[in-house]
Amino acid sequence: MDALSLASFEERAALSEARLAILESKLAGGQGGGSAASNADLQALRATLVEARKEAAQAAAREQALEEENAKLKYQIIHLKRAAAVQ
Repeated sequence: MDALSLASFEERAALSEARLAILESKLAGGQGGGSAASNADLQALRATLVEARKEAAQAAAREQALEEENAKLKYQIIHLKRAAAVQ
């Protein structure tokens, strides 16, 4: 997963958090209009936020694993070059 994908997930999560805060403030202030619609919107937004956070965490874990694998491969390349130079 590249940095752009991770940034996209983080952006979606931040947007969802902002929307959730707005809905919660409307619900607390009684400005929600219809509470059933507001509650449904709030639940949908929470579900979206949870999914975006899961995706971001998975992307970060995949990125970390790839970075570790890359470091190992670079280390192997160094030693393979040294072994080839000796022969």
